[in-house]
Formats: sequence, structure tokens, C-alpha cells
Amino acid sequence: MPEAALRDLAAALEATGPAALTGAGPGTVPVLPALRTVVPGGGLRPGSVVGLDGPGAASLGLALAAGVSRHGGEDGAGGWCAVVGLPGFGVAAAAGMGAAPERLLLVDEPGDRWPDVVAALAEAVELVLLCPPERPGAAAVRRLSALARKHGCVLTLTGAFARDWPGARLRLRVEDPVWEGLAGGHGRLTGRRVQVVAEGRDAPGAGRRASLWLPAPDGTVRPVETARPPLELVPGAVAAGAPVHPRPSGPPPLVRVPAEEGIA
Repeated sequence: MPEAALRDLAAALEATGPAALTGAGPGTVPVLPALRTVVPGGGLRPGSVVGLDGPGAASLGLALAAGVSRHGGEDGAGGWCAVVGLPGFGVAAAAGMGAAPERLLLVDEPGDRWPDVVAALAEAVELVLLCPPERPGAAAVRRLSALARKHGCVLTLTGAFARDWPGARLRLRVEDPVWEGLAGGHGRLTGRRVQVVAEGRDAPGAGRRASLWLPAPDGTVRPVETARPPLELVPGAVAAGAPVHPRPSGPPPLVRVPAEEGIA
């Protein structure tokens, strides 16, 4: 990235105002409500490195950006998120998930100096969504991980080299995607059901998982509702208002109770 572009980026960060430069604070970096059940603690650990993987990882990155821009900030009214190296980032799709586009900083082509770009952004935003353009070197990993910890910024990695970044405390993986809307060779894609799995040091044990719409037909992210069994109509006299269990014909049966139980 040319020097002039870096100066423009620094000026843009200053224009975001002091609230954007305060860091994440002592709490967690927020996520969308639908993701709180799968993310340990209901939010991302400030200063941590999070890896995204699986089919649909790009949509998961959109959802994380939406959670920060909508629910982040000191007062919970909205935080800042940066997206680096993703020229195909879907701003409209992120807005459909709840993102505030005015709180997204986009650097489509960071060039060879992408570590400098991420370093500048880590001081100003709560989450950086990064697609490294190359296998990251050890020096860049140490520098950017340390800056993320210092400023409380969550460094979220996606793309082909996401797994080459050591030290990720949490990995979110998308599994079993099923699209809805197509049938018999016609229609259009309306929504996708997935399993989101959380693994790593911040999700000990066997990990955590949740069934989600990513996205739902209305563009949002929400849990997949558990299907309820359909109601069955009872035929015959019940439909006309008769008892569900009619009494048998004939006199009622006799009930004998031993006298020693206190009944004469």
C-alpha cells in the first residue's frame, strides 16, 4: 500500500472519533444473539485470535462484523469493525444481518504492506476481519498478535492462510450447509441452514455447536427452530364434541379394598 494511502487510512481512523480509539474494555466483544450460545462466554475474548473455517466461513465473517457494528462500543450502541483483504465482502448482506455500514472500515487491497494496515486498524477498532494475502511470517504474527492483545482487538482470520496463523484461541467452523429454495430445477436460494462449531482453548472439551440460519430467508442470522410434530385430527364423534375417551357401556366395575387399610 503506498504511503499516501496509509496516511489517508490514518486520517480516516482519527475521523472516527475518540470512542473508536478506546479499545474493547474489560468485557467481551459482542456477537449477534444467535451466536451467543455457541461462542463461549457469549462473546469474543478481547485481544484474541479467532479462525474461521468451512463452507460458509465468509458468511460467518459477515455475521461477526454485524455483531460488532450493531452491539459493540462502550455503550453497546455500535462499535467499529475493519475488513482487510476481502474485496468481495458483502456490505448489503452484512447490513441484512444487522450491521451498521457506517461503522465498517474496508481495505479491499492492502498490498504488500498489509501487516502495517492491520497494525494501524488494531488500535482503533474492536474487530479486524483479515484475509491474509500470503502465508504470514513469524514476525508479522508476533507483531499483530501482540498489538491485538494490547488494544483489545479481536483478530479474525479467514481465507486460505487462516490456519497458518498460530495462537488462535478459538476456531469457528461451518458444517453441513443446506440451502433452501430450490426444488425440481427451479426457484431461487432463499436461506441456508448450517451447523456452527466452536473449538479451541476458549471452547474446551468436545467444543460447542448450534444449528443456525446463515442467512435466514429474511437475511438475518437466527437459530433453526426445532420442528414440532403436526397436530392430528381425531376422526369420528370427537369432531362433533363427544368425549375423547367414551365410557364403556354397562355398570361400573366393583372395587374391593381390604378392611385393614381403614375402610369398612
